[in-house]
Amino acid sequence: MVAAWWWLSTHHFGGVQDPSHGPNDASTVGQGTGAEKPSGGIAIPAVVTLPASAQSAAEIGLTEAMVQPLRKHLTVPGRIDYDARRRLDYASPVDGIVSKVLVNVRQKVAKGDALAELSSPDVGTARDDVRRREDDRQIEKKAAEWATTIADNVESLLDVVASHPPLADIEKQFQDRLLGSYREKILGSYSRLIYVEKVSAGTKSLGEGGVLSGRIVEERASNLEVAAANFRAACEEARFLTLQDRDRARASLAQADRLVQISRENLRTLVGSRLEADPTDVEPGESPGESGSLSALVLRSPFDGIVEDVFIARGERARVGDKLFVVADTSTLWVRAQIHERQWTAVEVSAGQPVRVVVPGADVHEATAVVNHVGATVESESRSVPLVAELKNTDAHFKPGMFVWVDLPQGELREALAVPVSAVLRHEGKSFVFVPDGPDRFRRVDVITGVESGDVLEVTSGLAVGQQVVSRGAFVLKSELLLEKDAE
Repeated sequence: MVAAWWWLSTHHFGGVQDPSHGPNDASTVGQGTGAEKPSGGIAIPAVVTLPASAQSAAEIGLTEAMVQPLRKHLTVPGRIDYDARRRLDYASPVDGIVSKVLVNVRQKVAKGDALAELSSPDVGTARDDVRRREDDRQIEKKAAEWATTIADNVESLLDVVASHPPLADIEKQFQDRLLGSYREKILGSYSRLIYVEKVSAGTKSLGEGGVLSGRIVEERASNLEVAAANFRAACEEARFLTLQDRDRARASLAQADRLVQISRENLRTLVGSRLEADPTDVEPGESPGESGSLSALVLRSPFDGIVEDVFIARGERARVGDKLFVVADTSTLWVRAQIHERQWTAVEVSAGQPVRVVVPGADVHEATAVVNHVGATVESESRSVPLVAELKNTDAHFKPGMFVWVDLPQGELREALAVPVSAVLRHEGKSFVFVPDGPDRFRRVDVITGVESGDVLEVTSGLAVGQQVVSRGAFVLKSELLLEKDAE
């Protein structure tokens, strides 16, 4: 402010002219009266003259007063906080010893970067259980494949022997196919059946010729029936047992799969899910240390961010739940505000709606946040409804903990005459603007203001639609008026 006054006093653009015409003169602009009389009786001039060069130096800019949609706003206090979804109090998932600390405070980390390494016997035991279950599963898988292959081949064999081909053809066709013990059972009974059939066929002709007795003929016919029955029994038993063996092997494999899944879930529960993939394929989301020890557990960042704090040192014992790090991504922050229950019904806010935020402690005071959610209940202690809005902070300009003011819209939109906030000045309790009043002349016009909405301010009296006002550099004109008053 001192610098501005010094600049103004050393760059006096031009005199303040007492207008020679009254308020009814044709050249009068707006509703200004030409001069203000303070309590001391000294008239304050209301017209400033600035040459074109001085206007350029002061960067004077004009804007038209226009009708715009406006609405009232309720301003409530709040504070900037971490985005709860992007801040992690990293606690130790297991009991162990800190082998390495791999990051420092305020260090940037990417998703998956190692933060520390712990040595934990519990982790080693859990990993060993996973590997043992995996080995058991491989055994059961091979057994299931063996049983399924035998069942399929036996079924094919039974289809072939049903057509009663020569034994040599069957043996040739199935010599390289897996049949297990059923090869001997089925082909042995089939061979016996063929032999008995041949004997029975010769017996019949000999019996008709009277060479063999009737008793021998009947005995050999009985042998044929027994051989045929034995063959059918062998086929039925083979079909049943192979399917049973296959189903039992598949059930054992399914159980092995479940046991592997259970052991993986136990490991996941033990170490958590904020870890990188295991190069030994023990568990996606979990990895041993650089040494390859099953007991080594590397803790990794779950997202891109900054290490806000470190609470451990190398060689220190960590217990389950002990806080180790705070990792946060501050590219997006939350603005938390409280709306009192008496004011809540007048506020018009919903998820996804932009709201204006003023941060007094930041170099850039104003920003726009987007409503994330509004509380469903009134908090008992504050009797307020909480509101959370997302604030972009990619340049790290804002810091968690900063105090803010949040402007919340009220009521319906309405059309109103408005000018930029920068155009309206105040002095001794009065609001006014400057309007052009001929070449290099600017007249002060008193106005009555209404609702302020963002960068514009409602004018209820003093201006007309389309009238030009000084929206940039108006402070220089005000300073000229005050300097002339002091000079008098």
